[in-house]
Amino acid sequence: MSEPVFSSILGHDAIVGRLQRTLSQDRPGHAWLFHGPEGVGKRTTALAWIQSLFCQQPVTLPAGLSGCGACLACGKCAEGNHPDLQRLELLEKKSRIAIDQVRELTRFIAFTPLESSWKAAIVDDAALMNDAAANALLKTLEEPPSGSLLILITNRPGALLPTIRSRCQQERFQPLESPVIETLLTRLTPKLSPEQRGEAARLATGSIGAAVRLGDSGGLELRQRFFRDLDALPDRSLAELVESAREWGEAERFSSVPELLETWFRERIRDSVLHGQSREVEAERWLETASRLVRLAREARIFNLNARLTLEAIFIRLARMRGVAY
Repeated sequence: MSEPVFSSILGHDAIVGRLQRTLSQDRPGHAWLFHGPEGVGKRTTALAWIQSLFCQQPVTLPAGLSGCGACLACGKCAEGNHPDLQRLELLEKKSRIAIDQVRELTRFIAFTPLESSWKAAIVDDAALMNDAAANALLKTLEEPPSGSLLILITNRPGALLPTIRSRCQQERFQPLESPVIETLLTRLTPKLSPEQRGEAARLATGSIGAAVRLGDSGGLELRQRFFRDLDALPDRSLAELVESAREWGEAERFSSVPELLETWFRERIRDSVLHGQSREVEAERWLETASRLVRLAREARIFNLNARLTLEAIFIRLARMRGVAY
């Protein structure tokens, strides 16, 4: 039996409550910016909100209205084929969202709705728009068509034009608590043991997306191997370091590297502080390095840069920090 769509969103009660009240008041607005860490539920919440907006038989929950999850409109939204909903995202093998994609989206939301009273669109990840695309979207935000809802999603709101941010109502999503992640993992990866779910939740830095990746396809074992390789960098020759960068630079593995690298830095800094191995200045140096190198890995993944060369630079930097002279 289907349940109200908002009841499946966990860990963001305040945000969900505000979105539900916009439906109860019939005032969803025209432009929103959902921002926060990767993999915490921004996209899922946006889709649940639109599904509730389109629902033919909305139900009343304590905080406001929610989609029923059972009507024809809810089914089409869940399957991604509702004619009044469009999702814009980065095309395969592209590093930026192009102006032609934005123009198509703006034409879409300007048309009269076919089955709902609204046209809705999601831009994911909005920070990947090139300058021309961003300026084209800005024109739509300045004069939004009647009955249109546009939701921008990103984990890098500072990369958006200030004029775009200023024209959007904003919701900031926070990392999820570990118990929430464990509950979600029970739904999403039922084959994991309770111990595996707990370990994945602990290591996921508040991201259900990262937790799922850790739990699926040997992700926990992959993490252990990555940590071993990074801990062994000071004892490796330059040729061995280059070979390790080549292995981790393979597409399937590199997709997980930014999160793995961030987790490795966090645990190293925590352990060094707990065991008195690091003074404040040393901790700050590691924190600064962590921020720079994790960002480099993320941008290499987002913009489809050469993963092997990126990892060579990261590994060499880490080895030099620990006294190796390459």
